[in-house]
Amino acid sequence: MFPRAGGGTTLLRGLRKRCPRCGRGKLFVTWFAPVERCPGCDLRFEKEEGGYLGAMVVNYMVGIGAWIAMLAVVLVFTVPVVPVVPLMVASAALLIGLPLWFYPRSKMLWAAVEFLVLRADPDYREPVPRDPRAKGLE
Repeated sequence: MFPRAGGGTTLLRGLRKRCPRCGRGKLFVTWFAPVERCPGCDLRFEKEEGGYLGAMVVNYMVGIGAWIAMLAVVLVFTVPVVPVVPLMVASAALLIGLPLWFYPRSKMLWAAVEFLVLRADPDYREPVPRDPRAKGLE
């Protein structure tokens, strides 16, 4: 049986790019391509086609939230003479760099949210761990 993690632990696993169910890492083939299923517990990350739309929304919210915070700080300290060109360069760097860096984390965070929703279903049953040596014997 896999250890049952609380909601906060499950979300932290997602932010750390780990499987929400078992906590296993190394779930990405490339920076932008996660594996389809967890190699440790066989949890399917994308439940349906387009299932990562929520991850895109989370990524967008993090990027825009950080940009609004940066904008507010710059405006508070520089009004009435706002440095427009440096602010535009910093905004572009933040709005391009942060979503690229946060992309895999947003995918696994959304997989954790989906897992928590799935786990709340009354018919949900915890999977039984499989012996890795018996993979071809099914």
